Amino acid sequence: CYMLQQGKFVADIIYFYGEDNNITSLFGQRLPDVPEGYNYDFVNADALVNLLATEKGMITTHSGMSYRVLALDPNSQQMSLPVLKKIRDLVKAGAIVAGPKPTATPSLSDDQTEFQTIANELWAADKGENTIGQGKVYAGQTLAEVLTALKISPDFSYTKPQPDTKLLFVHRKTGNTEFYWVNSRNSTAEEVEATFRIAGKAAEVWHPETG
Repeated sequence: CYMLQQGKFVADIIYFYGEDNNITSLFGQRLPDVPEGYNYDFVNADALVNLLATEKGMITTHSGMSYRVLALDPNSQQMSLPVLKKIRDLVKAGAIVAGPKPTATPSLSDDQTEFQTIANELWAADKGENTIGQGKVYAGQTLAEVLTALKISPDFSYTKPQPDTKLLFVHRKTGNTEFYWVNSRNSTAEEVEATFRIAGKAAEVWHPETG
């Protein structure tokens, strides 16, 4: 477990939940609509504006994290102009964004005309793929549909011998070594076949109780 904590968290999605609610109020009773098998990180407005960049088609952070898709929660449709402008800059540099079109800015000091101009540029079509600069915005589609269109397969998948079989996972990477922490939500023993999005490596099973 010590080695697992030293690795870098691996996630495909960075999830922007909006500016007028906190994570607990939004997701205390439900999780974001992210398909099973994909990890994600949350991002707030301040981090989105100040910490995210685009590099070689990936959304990156100063700490070395990288993501394939910036997902926008429906709660983010009330979006301030600085956030919208940063999303535009990320997309033009090559980022992929998926989510609903922002409808208005909650700030009275924001330029409403500029807001609508940028929103209309990024979401030129209400449904489908919008190409802007080197990146794309996917509108009117579920995140699952977007991931399929981008041919991003699940990082982790498994067979379900029972109707209530459920496994959770965390993926970390240390150097050339990939660590998957897999957790069964049932207390009974089950035999499952697990698939990891890793090629050219042999698998080892490490038991957290003994290392």
